Amino acid sequence: MAIITKIEIANFFGKGNFVWDLDPQVNILGGKNGSGKTSILRICYSLLSNTIINNKQDDFFSKLFDNVCLTFDNGWSLVWNKKNSEDTVRDDAFSFFDEKKEKITAEDWKNEIQVFYLNTFEQRLYQVHQYEKLFSVNKIDDSVLLDLMIKDQINIRNGFISKIAEKIVSQREKGVGNPIETLVYYTKLYLKIFKSLEKFFVDYDKPFESDFSFKKKGEIIGVEGLSMGEKQILLILLMVSNTENSPCIFFMDEPDLSMHIDWKEILVTELHKLNPNMQIILSTHAPSVITGWHDCVKEVEQLIRK
Repeated sequence: MAIITKIEIANFFGKGNFVWDLDPQVNILGGKNGSGKTSILRICYSLLSNTIINNKQDDFFSKLFDNVCLTFDNGWSLVWNKKNSEDTVRDDAFSFFDEKKEKITAEDWKNEIQVFYLNTFEQRLYQVHQYEKLFSVNKIDDSVLLDLMIKDQINIRNGFISKIAEKIVSQREKGVGNPIETLVYYTKLYLKIFKSLEKFFVDYDKPFESDFSFKKKGEIIGVEGLSMGEKQILLILLMVSNTENSPCIFFMDEPDLSMHIDWKEILVTELHKLNPNMQIILSTHAPSVITGWHDCVKEVEQLIRK
């Protein structure tokens, strides 16, 4: 799987050219409100996930910058051009190229690049719409929304575990592979999240339950009984855990929003432990409190070349 080595955005907000050389593991972007942190992550994720599919969204980006180029460690590059974004054929607006400048098919780059995105505010707005349609209701508040998002991630996790159980049974029946090694590997993988939970849920009894209910002084507390901040960190940890240690790119737009300073300090380290093969590209208003990754911090204004 490929990761991003450089993000280049021409005429960024009319201020100059934005150029960010990325670390293969952790990248932290700071900046003032309105500096463009969210826009940078949005355009990159949108291009990579194939979600810019109409002229309206292309028009939004064309007001912010002229073109975007993402460079990858396998020699590929993705280029989006403002001058082509008004065309009716979307493929004219952006394209993937290999090191020989030959075009790459959408199927090829989707197989090579796995990408995820977390934006607390925008993602909630999107999910609210989806859940309201699903349950035929007019309003879902933030607390209930987080409950539903967490339960979706738990269901994804349980689906993975079921597939692994089937794989182990199949290995034993067919006499292929090593079912014991498979069991040990995936048991360690799926238990990693509980080590992280211990760092955040310090006031709760341990060990934590496999269904992600918690205990405090012997009283069982389900997901619904957690605070908003606790639900938010549980959701983030589940989303990262569900990448299953696979190489991937994970954009995170202010995941530490509303977190206590103690959580902010350890957040990146715990996410990296959950999946050390993941490239984190994260924006935050508080890069100074993140412990252990200060060399990976850049401010938006530092990266603009005039």
